[in-house]
Amino acid sequence: MSLATAFQPIRRSITTSFTQPTSVRSTYPHPTTTTTTTTRFMSSDDDNTPGLPFALPSLNQIFFVWLTGVAGSRLIKLAPLAASGSASQSILINVAINVVLFAGCLTVLINSLRGIDYTALEGLDSKSLANQAGEWASSDIIPTTYKEYKVATFAGGCFWGTELHFQRIEGMMATCIGYTQGKITEPSYEQVCSGTTGHTEGLQLLYDPTICSYERLLTALFATLDPTLLNRVKNDKGTQYRHGVYTHSLEQAQSASTFVETLQSQYGDPIVTEVMEAKVFYPAENYHQRYLEKGGQSADKDCEETVRCYG
Repeated sequence: MSLATAFQPIRRSITTSFTQPTSVRSTYPHPTTTTTTTTRFMSSDDDNTPGLPFALPSLNQIFFVWLTGVAGSRLIKLAPLAASGSASQSILINVAINVVLFAGCLTVLINSLRGIDYTALEGLDSKSLANQAGEWASSDIIPTTYKEYKVATFAGGCFWGTELHFQRIEGMMATCIGYTQGKITEPSYEQVCSGTTGHTEGLQLLYDPTICSYERLLTALFATLDPTLLNRVKNDKGTQYRHGVYTHSLEQAQSASTFVETLQSQYGDPIVTEVMEAKVFYPAENYHQRYLEKGGQSADKDCEETVRCYG
């Protein structure tokens, strides 16, 4: 039974038996024994994933389609007058304005449809996992390790703030913010923000397990949110801001299970943080990567300055 099958039903306590994963793309180790544990899991089945199986046009795309149409229709009307040789200066200026408008809007639309160029993302030399995460995403790989380091994925609301919290942890080697657990491949920020793709803003990271334990990472995540609030972290609301722990190995799944069970005793309401097997993680656009660090906030290890999510 795979972890995808095990993580049912939604938001209620269950007893789950972890056995050898059967997914072709799974990178989980093959356990030799079966461990039984009780926790609150969210389903990881595709049928239960929120969102549409196709991408809807963003509001910006709709706006630029409309603007392109307006400019194009004006050019159709003005072109014969401009070509007649007797057009007034105001008509020629109007034609020029609409040519620029049409060309500019069309360029924006084409660029928005191209998607994110993963090969142009920041690399490990800048302590960013974005480029490597892009390689994994392009090959539909869900990694467990990279060299001597382990991979983990979390969601904690606004990914700018979540990233900076984790950057400050000793043993954190590289981070990448992006989109995960959704329906479509290679989503853009605008698509995810629409709340229709099923993705949540997430963080994928490399950490040195000889310096930083997975439990330390779980502690850092839950310190930044109220785990009893569904689809909400502070002022950010919507399925794209839902919080979650997305495990890359059997060991991580068992650690997350134990951690959430222990944490539940501190809350009167049930913890609704997703705990599920990681899906393919899609890096966000380059301008999002290390956003708060680039904006002047410290990413120094053990820094205790308040993280300001919007710079």
